[in-house]
Amino acid sequence: MKQEYLIGIDAGNTSSKVVIFDTEGTIVSTASTPSMHFKKRGEGFEEFDVDELWKLISNCIREALQKAAVAPETIRGIGVTSFGNGVVVVGKNGETIAPGVFSQDHRADDIIAMYQETGVYEKINDIVKGTLFAGEPGPIIRWYKEHEPEVYQKIGGILMFKDYIMYRLTGEFATDMNCFGGSFMIDMDTMEYSRELMKLYGIEEVYDALPKLAGEPSEIVGRVTAEASALTGLKEGTPVVAGMMDILACLVGAGATEEGVYTAVAGSWCINETHSTRIIPNASSNMPYLKKGEYLNCSYTGASGSNYEWFTRVLSGEAKKEAKDRGISYYDVLDELIEMVPIEKAKVFFSPFVAQPSIHVNAKANFFNITMNTSYADICYSVAEGVAFIHKHHVDFLKNAGLPLSTIRLTGGTARSRVWNQIFANVLQVPIIGVDCEETGALGVAIAAGIGAGVYNGYEEAFVHAVKTKEAVLPDVSTYPIYEKRYKEWCVLNEVMMKYWDMKKELSL
Repeated sequence: MKQEYLIGIDAGNTSSKVVIFDTEGTIVSTASTPSMHFKKRGEGFEEFDVDELWKLISNCIREALQKAAVAPETIRGIGVTSFGNGVVVVGKNGETIAPGVFSQDHRADDIIAMYQETGVYEKINDIVKGTLFAGEPGPIIRWYKEHEPEVYQKIGGILMFKDYIMYRLTGEFATDMNCFGGSFMIDMDTMEYSRELMKLYGIEEVYDALPKLAGEPSEIVGRVTAEASALTGLKEGTPVVAGMMDILACLVGAGATEEGVYTAVAGSWCINETHSTRIIPNASSNMPYLKKGEYLNCSYTGASGSNYEWFTRVLSGEAKKEAKDRGISYYDVLDELIEMVPIEKAKVFFSPFVAQPSIHVNAKANFFNITMNTSYADICYSVAEGVAFIHKHHVDFLKNAGLPLSTIRLTGGTARSRVWNQIFANVLQVPIIGVDCEETGALGVAIAAGIGAGVYNGYEEAFVHAVKTKEAVLPDVSTYPIYEKRYKEWCVLNEVMMKYWDMKKELSL
């Protein structure tokens, strides 16, 4: 039998990856783009060039195919995932009319304040079953209406980051229920578009620019066009499925659909999620899930592994020098430093708020309790512990809402570290299970493509073939009292900082 393959495209805030898998979930080849962030044109702006995005993605598809040395006709299906929120607005013919917007963009803070002052904010949250923030497409599009009406008047298509890639592959304006619902553009009671919601956002004029809404991530929404085939090397007619937001893709790629299993994504964002038949009040979001009648219950903030990314970029010079001298990865050096700090003697705390949205609109990262005796290892340890603590903040919210927890599937860059896995297990007090795949999100959406193309009969069959988990990292019960005490102190520090963050606007005048 001829070997068949699936493509998962994971389009992220920092880079995008094209991954070719065989049907057993093994990575055959990958290709990735560089960062595409524009220089900021003002406070709160996080933008990218949408035309450059497609150029880079199409080149990566061709590169991945060449590396894999597979015939284009053996690619059975393509799935695309990306972060939710942010937005790409295009003209009626798909032409570029404005830069793309990343989800960390908070230019629309004034729009959120206006919604809150006029009483609209709670009405929107009631419809979308989540907590609206400035990086959502609704407030951003309203911002265009208020501040760049020349863009607003040209809007002919409203797409998520992944949807734009799908459009360039297929020529179709299409999206999926999960990503668009999780970006607060759907009435969660009806699971359909809502003119009332668009009116509350104040953008009812662009209702007809909403894309075709697929009911399931595995639904085929289009096929590779002749133009896209010429650019990418893909076979014309290859099916492209609706896909899903990256956080659901990570859950699928981790095979974490059983009751009591949470997925924690320690990546750019701090994502914590499970599923149920319930809408959880005050959750970050309650998105459409894989099955009708079930919801992806999420609690999140805008920084997890990104705190470590910042730390390693700005403060890891000592580790990099030692790594070079020893001929090893500086991440291994950092792991050694983190592990050498006895938690019962740890003094330094880190607030892991390098990005928004966070626990407060003005929250920023901080180190506390640094003295002349503080070592570099103490600083390294505090960053790892602080990231674990913000995940605990969200996991506790879901647990306290009555959602059962037995194990956590940990994904994201930091999940590759044994030391970080142990800290997570000890802080969260549950076994941590990793996934033996470095591209979990891409695997999740490739699985959806495989279901849509008929490679698998459903998710459970796909998990048997394509998802491989690592041995569980068990928590050390003896650490519980120490971490509980430190977490309580960490929470007190954040509560104290709330007063300062509340006054920040006033102090800046």
